[in-house]
Amino acid sequence: MKSITYALVGAALLAGAAAHAEGIVVGGSLGQSHYKGDDIGGASTDRSATGFKLYGGYEFTPNLSLEAGYADLGKFKSSAGDVKANALYADIVGTVPIAQGFSALGRLGLASGKLDSSLQGSDRGTGIKLGAGLQYELDKNLGIRGEWERYRIDALGSTSNTDVYSVGVNYRF
Repeated sequence: MKSITYALVGAALLAGAAAHAEGIVVGGSLGQSHYKGDDIGGASTDRSATGFKLYGGYEFTPNLSLEAGYADLGKFKSSAGDVKANALYADIVGTVPIAQGFSALGRLGLASGKLDSSLQGSDRGTGIKLGAGLQYELDKNLGIRGEWERYRIDALGSTSNTDVYSVGVNYRF
């Protein structure tokens, strides 16, 4: 009996959320990653790489959504070795219209990052993720985003930041 009650309450909550929802959102972006951490193996480190992300989410109102996705933060190299970084993340995204077709956006969330080091092996850590950007609406469904995002990951015995500057597309169903 309890499980039926829980199922009915859950269904009612989901129906209530869906009645106020704007819809499903998907997107992706490509950009430049900048590693801000210790040198790899004490050697001078190339601190930039190509990064990308793919995400899906749900827009609850025109100003509030939840996005979750995968980000490849790139591979950072030194003469002593290299580190490859990626993360799974979930963000709350706020959007504010600023001009005809343009919106400012801000995001705050959590990232579960994985670092693969040729010197220290592999390690996973969780950290805060934040970002800001601009979006231009091409039409009611398709937008172009320019963003800055910071992934703060505590793994391999240190805390490092990786900033990603990207351009991408956002599609609403």
